[in-house]
Amino acid sequence: MCNDILKLLKIKDENIQVLKVEEDVEVRGRLSTVVYGTLSYTPKACMKCGCVNDGQIHKHGKRVSRLTLLKSQESNVYLNLAKERFKCLHCLKTFTAQTNIVDSNCFITNRVKLAIQDKLTRVQCEIDIAHDCSVSPSTVKRCIHQLSQSLIVKPSSGLPKHISIDEFKSVKNVTTAMSFLFIDNETNQIIDILEDRRIHKLKEYFYRFDRRERLAVKTVTADMYEPYINFIHEVFPNAILIFDRFHIVQHLNRELNKQRISVMNAYRYRSSTDYTKMKKHWKLFLSDRQDINSYEYFWSKSFKTYTTSRDVLTYLLSLDQQLYDTYMLVHQLREALKQCDWLRFKETLMGVEKKHVSRGVWRIIRFYKKYEYVLYSTIKYPKFNNGAIEGINNKIKLIKRVSYGYRNFNNFKARILIIFKLYQRSKKQGLLNCVA
Repeated sequence: MCNDILKLLKIKDENIQVLKVEEDVEVRGRLSTVVYGTLSYTPKACMKCGCVNDGQIHKHGKRVSRLTLLKSQESNVYLNLAKERFKCLHCLKTFTAQTNIVDSNCFITNRVKLAIQDKLTRVQCEIDIAHDCSVSPSTVKRCIHQLSQSLIVKPSSGLPKHISIDEFKSVKNVTTAMSFLFIDNETNQIIDILEDRRIHKLKEYFYRFDRRERLAVKTVTADMYEPYINFIHEVFPNAILIFDRFHIVQHLNRELNKQRISVMNAYRYRSSTDYTKMKKHWKLFLSDRQDINSYEYFWSKSFKTYTTSRDVLTYLLSLDQQLYDTYMLVHQLREALKQCDWLRFKETLMGVEKKHVSRGVWRIIRFYKKYEYVLYSTIKYPKFNNGAIEGINNKIKLIKRVSYGYRNFNNFKARILIIFKLYQRSKKQGLLNCVA
């Protein structure tokens, strides 16, 4: 029979010959395509004793194996392969012919395994992958564990020069419900995931690395979680600590919004119209000042007149002096941070008086003053941030949702590592020489 069928099936073993093809054969309750073939050759030596074949190895019948192939036209495809068996007259043992399309004692072909590995790098649940590749979910699970073993970081692997750290909501059986994640801030590739984010557990992990590796770390970017600060200085003595710029702005915006809500609620029963105006136009308080329009008029139902965004904001800020002072402070700090102007940022920070701002903003200001040197590094090196790791966290949430959740942390970690680390990307340009 013409062996062009082997080309369609991507089988390149010349020792395999196709005998026939049957369609609509029921296999495991599904109509499938079954290809019948034989595998035979003259062995060069005995696989048991290693004796060279000088005529003492004879054919000893056949053994039929049903091998799982990749789907064709959305139909399951199987190869019923009759493998030649041989008997060695030297050791009196038998062995079976081998082929490169499948591992020994295995019935799932290597191409199917590669397809499973490729699908595991996408956000797709394991049951769907098993269905697409005509295998069981247990087979997919075994592939995950085999792959993840090669992606686990060992102390001999070293540490990157620029690190970004964060935590994410993990599985229920984790002690603190939050797990620790750190990535290479140059390549945006995950380095490792730790089950516990508590400081003593982090120290226990990072102290496995050689001291020279830890001293070689140049920058560590983190959010403003205070326990991390002392930990970073202790574990990475030479590293420059950088706060994530997003979290700096987020803290300021949150406190400004709380102050707006406080003032708004004060007008709830005193002046319902002002309450409505402040509630409806809340976005104006958080928008950049240069984006507030002062020349395009629109009809406002709450003001019952044509007005501009600038006029609306000016009126709302005039309702409370502390709200006005808080608004001005927050936006001055945001603008200085955006323009990477450290002198302006520091002058604004040092000029704040407690009586002029809300209690929440004052708490943030005290924190900024305490870690002024970290804010200086943040403004000095604007290219380093936690943007990549926050994006990874969002994708981790998507993985959990698509997979209908995980109970076991090790399974969850293995899937994350495969999705993010199996296909490595090259380094980002422009960051390599950012910090000498």
